[in-house]
Amino acid sequence: MNEGNRTSEEGQSSQPPAADKPDDSARILDPAGSNRIPLRTADIDPDALKVVRKLLASNHEAFLVGGCVRDLYLNRKPKDFDVATSARPEEIRRVFRNSRIIGRRFKLAQVFFGTKIMETSTFRASPQVSESEGEGEDGREDLLITHDNEWGTVEEDARRRDFTINGLFYDIEAQTIVDYVDGVADLDRGIIRTIGDPRIRFREDPVRMIRAIKFAARLDFTVEQDCWAALLEHAPDIARCSRARLVEELYKLLRGGSSKRAFELMVEAGLFQHIWPTYIDLFEEVGGLHRPQRDDARDLPSGLLWRYLGALDDYVSETGQTPSNGVIQTVLFAPLLDDELREGRPDLEGAIDDVMTPPCAALGVARRDRELARQIFVAHRRMIAPLKRGRGRISLVHRQYFLDALLFLAFSVEARDIDGGALAHWQQLARMQQTTPESGDKSGGGSGGSSGGGEGQGRKRSGKRRRKRSKVGGRTETSGAPARSE
Repeated sequence: MNEGNRTSEEGQSSQPPAADKPDDSARILDPAGSNRIPLRTADIDPDALKVVRKLLASNHEAFLVGGCVRDLYLNRKPKDFDVATSARPEEIRRVFRNSRIIGRRFKLAQVFFGTKIMETSTFRASPQVSESEGEGEDGREDLLITHDNEWGTVEEDARRRDFTINGLFYDIEAQTIVDYVDGVADLDRGIIRTIGDPRIRFREDPVRMIRAIKFAARLDFTVEQDCWAALLEHAPDIARCSRARLVEELYKLLRGGSSKRAFELMVEAGLFQHIWPTYIDLFEEVGGLHRPQRDDARDLPSGLLWRYLGALDDYVSETGQTPSNGVIQTVLFAPLLDDELREGRPDLEGAIDDVMTPPCAALGVARRDRELARQIFVAHRRMIAPLKRGRGRISLVHRQYFLDALLFLAFSVEARDIDGGALAHWQQLARMQQTTPESGDKSGGGSGGSSGGGEGQGRKRSGKRRRKRSKVGGRTETSGAPARSE
């Protein structure tokens, strides 16, 4: 048995339910023995309840579904709430004027409540593989799902989902968890198990392998033995997924508060090597990338990466905030640029470009994220230089990437176990800046945002006044407003 996966004995003996043998009715499982599992309504987003109730009032079936039900059952705070319904996307659009339909591969409706989005999907059945789709390059039947818009029933929708713990529906009127896939039992046992044969499910959508590891790390669960064996077998299939989906899933994983454990599992399974081989190659030149060992030298890039990921996890867990994509890129590449950042080598930007550009271009990391990471690295070297008084240091506080650079400095203090004097100094300047009325450009790149944020310094406003022609008395009047930065 693989020790890194920590597969339990329960996971070995239990088999995933057969997807082609649906039960006559859903199982409402309750450890207490009653026929209801009420979840705390106070923990449910009121806008999600509005969506469900309005769909029910329009004579459609509607449930809370997926991760929110899982997290509520585990007494965790859901990050978002999804709704599943019998209504087709066009019908959802008619019920909610504050909605829009998105997606080709997976069409769904987004219902807007201010800046909040409530994703509402139609019950789906598993897509049927047509004979025209033929075989893959290795001679196997090609099961990769390229479209997923086959409408179905609530039971079919449950059975087409990835893992049993995500195949749960919550009926808010009856206060019951509708469970066709033994998801509640797996939640109680702490098991990550696919719905159906894991070898088929991973071939249908290889990104499910990343998700299996993500949930195992985030929930501190065990990947069921057969599921883990299938993951090891089909790890190379992850390269068939689009680069955009891989980047998106990696960012989700890195923002989840358990990135260190997830990366350990991905490396152990040989999955990360197929997701980002050009990144792995950089570590091969400096000792390789392997799971952390007690006797590892602290200055090796591999060891530094685990400590940076640990610092990132601590920040997400303690603050509930998500760093920008640029900060995440600095966490990934700082171990490979450690000497350049600390020793003050003159061509820092050239080194950054040499290390980051090839792997980021290969995976499809957005240029704006790479540019923000570059700005953070350059600012970081200024921030750890011997403290001097001067206007240059004050001007750095005004840069729109300053808060991202400050966050990365905090990660570096924790990961490299260095003196925090520079961090305290810049934190004090940041606090002073926040209390100053004229505090410069604060837009973009803040450490609390989840997007890449800020492609550059941002243009300074011109000090010139915009002249505005007026016909009052035949004179030319000057507007008191400064010219708007474009």
